[in-house]
Amino acid sequence: MKNGVVTAEEWKDNFRMSERSFNHLCDELTPYLQKQNTHLRKALSVKVRVAVTLYYLSDEGRYRKTANAFGISVATVSIIVREVCRAVTFLGRKYISLPTTSHDVQHYVSNFYLRHGFPQCIGAIDGTHINIKKPKENSSDYINRKGRYSLNVQALCDYQCRFLDVDIQWPGSVHDARIFANSSLNSKLKVGTIPNCPKTIVYEHNPVPVCILGDPAYPLLPYLMKEFPNGGANMKEQFYGYRLCASRMVIECAFGRLKARFRILTRVMDINLTDLPEVIYACFVLHNYCELKQEAINEQLVNAAIAYDQEFQPPAARSNQNNTCNQKYGKTIRDIFVNYFD
Repeated sequence: MKNGVVTAEEWKDNFRMSERSFNHLCDELTPYLQKQNTHLRKALSVKVRVAVTLYYLSDEGRYRKTANAFGISVATVSIIVREVCRAVTFLGRKYISLPTTSHDVQHYVSNFYLRHGFPQCIGAIDGTHINIKKPKENSSDYINRKGRYSLNVQALCDYQCRFLDVDIQWPGSVHDARIFANSSLNSKLKVGTIPNCPKTIVYEHNPVPVCILGDPAYPLLPYLMKEFPNGGANMKEQFYGYRLCASRMVIECAFGRLKARFRILTRVMDINLTDLPEVIYACFVLHNYCELKQEAINEQLVNAAIAYDQEFQPPAARSNQNNTCNQKYGKTIRDIFVNYFD
C-alpha cells in the first residue's frame, strides 16, 4: 500500500482479481447482498463483505487473520463468509454450465481438439479431495486413501480450465467411479441431454458420441474414454493412451489453478459440514469468473497444487459385469479413436 492506496499487485494478492473485476463482481452480487441500515448500526457495504470473503478464501481461510485485517469480529467474518458464498452460488448457472445445444457442443469440441488434440471431446473429468474436520457422525466414511478426512469433489472442465459441472456431496472414502455412476452428469451423457456434434468422427454412417476423458479410476463407456490397461498392448494403443493422457491433463491444471487461487481448499477448513459444500462451490464459481476475466495466477502455486492432488489418484475401476453391453460399445468407440490416431 502506497500513501493509503492499495496497489494493483495488492489487489491481486488479497482478492485474486483486479479492482475492475472486483467491482464488477460486487455489482453482480448486490441484488443478493444489499442490506438496510438500522437505527442501531450501519450495515457493512457489499464491497466490504465481498472483500472479506475473497480475502478469507484466498489466504488458507483463517477467521482470526481475516478479522484482524478488516477490524471486525471473528463471528462477523463467519457470518459474512457464509452469506457471500451463498450469494455466489446463485451465479453458478451463469458461470458453471454444461452445453445444451449442438452449437455449444461444437464450440467445446472444436476448441478442445485445437487446444489439446483429442477429437469429439467436450472436456476432462476427475475428482479432487478437500480436507475437512473430523465429522461428528459417520466419520469413518470420510477417511480417504491417505488417512485424512475429506470430501471427494467430482468436476468436469473444458479446454481452457473452466469447470462445466461440479458434484460436491460425497465422503472421501467413495471411489471416483461410484461418484460418476450416481452423478447427474452421467445421466445426461447417457440419455443424450448433452447433444452430439453436427459432425466430427463418423463410424458406419453414425456419428461417434460426444465424450469426456477420464483416468483409469473411471469405467470405459461410449461417452467416457480412458486409456488401455497397462498402457496398451501395441504401439497404436499406446499412442492413443499418450494422446488421451496429454489431453486429460487439463483437468489437473484446472484443479491446480483453482486451489492456487483459493488457498482455503488446501487446508482443513473451520466450517461445519452443512455449510461447507456452498463454500466449496462458491470457489468453483469464482474460479470460472476469474478465468473468464483472464486474471493471472501464480504458476508456482499451481504446480504445487497439481503435485499435491496427484498423491490421491485412486485405483483403477473394476469391470461391472451388469454393464457389459455398454462396456462393449465403449471398447468399440475406443478402437475407433485408436484408429483415428493411427
